[in-house]
Amino acid sequence: MRDDSDPDERRRAEFEQLRERVLCNADIRQGDVALDVGCGDGWIAFAALERVGPDGRVVFADVSQDLLDHCRSVADELGVLARCDFVRASADELSLADASVDVVTTRSVLIYLDRTGKERALREFHRVLRPGGRLSIAEPINSFAYPEPAGWLVGYDLREIAELAQKVRDALSPPGERTLIDFDERDLLAWAETAGFDPLLLDYEAKLEPGSWMHGSWERVLNLAGNPLAPTLGEAIERALAPEEADRFEAHLRPLVEANAGRGRMAFAFLRGIKP
Repeated sequence: MRDDSDPDERRRAEFEQLRERVLCNADIRQGDVALDVGCGDGWIAFAALERVGPDGRVVFADVSQDLLDHCRSVADELGVLARCDFVRASADELSLADASVDVVTTRSVLIYLDRTGKERALREFHRVLRPGGRLSIAEPINSFAYPEPAGWLVGYDLREIAELAQKVRDALSPPGERTLIDFDERDLLAWAETAGFDPLLLDYEAKLEPGSWMHGSWERVLNLAGNPLAPTLGEAIERALAPEEADRFEAHLRPLVEANAGRGRMAFAFLRGIKP
């Protein structure tokens, strides 16, 4: 059955719920200095500004100078620039002083580091936190959903055209993809414990459901990319398939998409910890 609800509104609501959970787990208080690692466009960091209050500060950290410049412009427009700092740094090599922040938040950032980098990032989070500082992490556990079974692609059963699906799957795999699926929630917990966080609490959520968050939109499926390093599905089809193969691929997949006949499979880990 096709779901005719607004996919953008539903997706926005899901992201807002995730953000609220990250912020609540961080237990941000008035006057805190909060560090958002991998801040992106400031989706979490600007919300944290409201919680630290007029006497608090938020440090925006990201590897992208363009994103930091964007956040700086937004902060200026909002009149909060005086309460913001902007640091270009990777999660596993933070250019902040020891014991300099009260809170560290991050969402979907560790997946882009290899296992050594992920472990090092947890140590960096511990290093920059003051005693009693709080850590709040949200990471997708992609190893729950990938690799997909043979003949399946982006949640759709394509076993009837398995050879074409495999060609597209191969084209979708970017260099370094292993970092996206080389860990699970148990690794996160172990790395955080080794880094020195105590106590720790990890909530793991896995979801299996009929349908797809793309809600029957063929254009949305074509623009789907598993991560910023990967091509879109449309680009992978163009790279991997000859024109007649691409026509056959679309003739099979598009009706499934428009009937919302996919299957969603995803998992997320929410980790919170305190530096003793």
